[in-house]
Amino acid sequence: MTPARHFSPIAWLLLVFSLPSSILSPAALGAPIDLGQNLTYLRLHGRPDDVPALAATWGKPALIVDLRYPAADAAQYLIADLPPRPHPAPLFVLVGPATPSNALAALRQHAPALITLGLPAPGLTPDIALAVKPEDDRRAYEALDSGVPVESLLSEKLAKQRFDEAALINERAQGPGRTGTTMADAATATAKPSPTPAHPAADAPRTEPKDVVLQRAVQLHRTLLALGKLPRA
Repeated sequence: MTPARHFSPIAWLLLVFSLPSSILSPAALGAPIDLGQNLTYLRLHGRPDDVPALAATWGKPALIVDLRYPAADAAQYLIADLPPRPHPAPLFVLVGPATPSNALAALRQHAPALITLGLPAPGLTPDIALAVKPEDDRRAYEALDSGVPVESLLSEKLAKQRFDEAALINERAQGPGRTGTTMADAATATAKPSPTPAHPAADAPRTEPKDVVLQRAVQLHRTLLALGKLPRA
């Protein structure tokens, strides 16, 4: 592969702006993403724009570097003379089976507070190993590059228990102090069965993937912040 110093910036810009707008997300362009509370997220793709992106974010108080699926050897585009990160400043590195070990080792040399999170692989044991299906992890990773907002990949929607009016009437009919059927039981007994759609696959809404590995890194950062282990803005 052509080294970074011989890569024409004009050629790179022409390549970027020839791509469909649907995949020109900040992550796809190599731009850092602000996750709030002094936490920055950056993907290393193994291409020349990794160099300025890493230089711009390396001094951030807390940084997530995603090394799960670089398209090429990310180590060749790492900055050789990166200054050491201060020990309290955490560096969360997201890893998986496709993580280049040489790139991870290079980052570790400059970040004493480096923490790896992700899927274990032969020769790779993350500090925080997560039980995620590789295909689910890859789908969540690619969703951000395809334009899915990072907020959608991080948020969880809690299902609320359905309780209809008939169940409430049944519960009130029991009267105070009555034993027997509870409100939850009444809801189950009075609920009408949902009709089976003729084409369930077509009618069911497509759920957005959740990036479990990125979620865990953000949760860990928020926990350290709440415990007073990290400086606040």
